[in-house]
Amino acid sequence: MKNKNILKQFSTVIILVVLVAFFSIMTDSFLAAKNIFNILRQVAVLSILSVGMTFVIISGGMDLTVGSLLGLTGVICAKLLVEAQIAPVLAILITLLVGAAFGTITGILIVRLQVSAIVITLGMMTVARGLAYIISSGLPIYKIPESVVSLGQGYVGGIPIPVIIMLVIVIFAGFILNRSYFGRYIYAIGGNVEAARLAGVSVNKITVSLYSISGFLAGIAGTILMARISSGAPASGLGMEIEVVTAVVIGGVSVNGGKGKISGAFLGALIIGVLGTGLTIMNIGEYYQQVVKGLVLILAVAFDTFSNREKVKKIKAE
Repeated sequence: MKNKNILKQFSTVIILVVLVAFFSIMTDSFLAAKNIFNILRQVAVLSILSVGMTFVIISGGMDLTVGSLLGLTGVICAKLLVEAQIAPVLAILITLLVGAAFGTITGILIVRLQVSAIVITLGMMTVARGLAYIISSGLPIYKIPESVVSLGQGYVGGIPIPVIIMLVIVIFAGFILNRSYFGRYIYAIGGNVEAARLAGVSVNKITVSLYSISGFLAGIAGTILMARISSGAPASGLGMEIEVVTAVVIGGVSVNGGKGKISGAFLGALIIGVLGTGLTIMNIGEYYQQVVKGLVLILAVAFDTFSNREKVKKIKAE
């Protein structure tokens, strides 16, 4: 029983190590420094989105807008920089506020309409993608200033800037979730929303704030991705919400709410990054990769479901 618990606790780490070992054996270039930095740079956007998703899912919600918001905020930032000629700092600040505002509206709709978060965020996902195409006229926006491009392509002390931003966000979010009253309220809402409400927790306000945070982080991720590809592309982040949910669930965040850690979601994002890069190096087609990632999500959800069932049985037995 003890070994079984240890296996569950460190399952994400074990999966990551196994994948790294497998791809290292199967390919010659996987452990090259350039490839490792490439994985970390790619994982940065996914990890930042996963942080916001972790907050939301632990509270018992779901945010399917993150992929579309990635494209929308990237287009908005590019539009402000290239066509409006706004100073980079101000353009980025406006972009982040737009992301947060979009998340706030999503949260308010969920709270006020009392409709499933999946339904509301699915609708807002479509709205965000449509706005991205409208604002950009369906075409990528190029000629991003070099000072902004460095956010996605530059280095500080040999470390990619997106990786530094990612680590700062992951560490800060982990502290908030584990060491603050706000974090405790998130777990409380996800564990039993009625009990949390009776205990005096402002469930509606916190719920809205979580979607605001998710939108804000999507704005950061969208800006980084725009800088990395040197353009504001309306199609950016297409299907990204599936990868984010997969990363979070693989990392041990329960889809039923009330359980999970930022560190786990980060490791889940690393697994997705390693898996995608490894399969690409092995010349596995993109369509096959989608099948693999879909199966990984199903397996992760199945593992989470069985774990919850065992926990319930144990509680009843006691």
